[in-house]
Amino acid sequence: MISVIDQEGVLDSGVMQIDSPEYESLREHYLFSALEQSDFDGLVTQVTLLNLDKGEVLFHRGDRSQAFFFVDSGQIELSLNSPTGEKKILEVIQSGRTFAEAVAFMRGGKYPVTAEVLQAAKLCQIPNAHYLSLLTDNPNACLRLLSDISQHLHARVREIERLTVQNARSRLISYLLDHIVESGNDEATVRLELPKHVIASRLSIQPETLSRLLRSMSDDGQITIEDKVIFIRSLERLRPYD
Repeated sequence: MISVIDQEGVLDSGVMQIDSPEYESLREHYLFSALEQSDFDGLVTQVTLLNLDKGEVLFHRGDRSQAFFFVDSGQIELSLNSPTGEKKILEVIQSGRTFAEAVAFMRGGKYPVTAEVLQAAKLCQIPNAHYLSLLTDNPNACLRLLSDISQHLHARVREIERLTVQNARSRLISYLLDHIVESGNDEATVRLELPKHVIASRLSIQPETLSRLLRSMSDDGQITIEDKVIFIRSLERLRPYD
């Protein structure tokens, strides 16, 4: 499947307009909020809006990096394929976040992962060359970008620790604890925003293993499952396993 950025023009795309909702969303992101207004408005004239359907591939691992992206809506899946062909989902990028910006600073950089649309998405495509030229005169924006990269590095180190030190059950519990949307009186609610096969891949387990673990925890009385909502009956009881 050819990547979107390699196509001779994307049918459902266009240049961002200054009076558009996407303009305001992009402006508020910390990678752009430090730019002078005139610099940002100049950058916007180079930004392309992409409307992509589920399953479309934005770029493949090894493609030359010419741009990075801001997710205005939808979800983007970043993945790698193992030598056996098995896909490993590294991260799911939600609305309000950027991705592939670190590659912009690599000379002759190539995307290290494949980006595929997990949920129909609207993206802002920011050209590397134009953005980098603005940073040369804006140390504040540079520091913000450095902070972003450091946070990603910390997250990757934490994930590596989980995958190498914790067993499958502990990794699942850690995931649930990280995705609590409401808590009180030692109870908590978790909403599974991602498909279970995606969660399983991120935890480096098979979907069948994930289902078995959830069923086991439910049978033990640790959780109650209602569709995509999981109720943790006792955080104190659950955390010693983490």
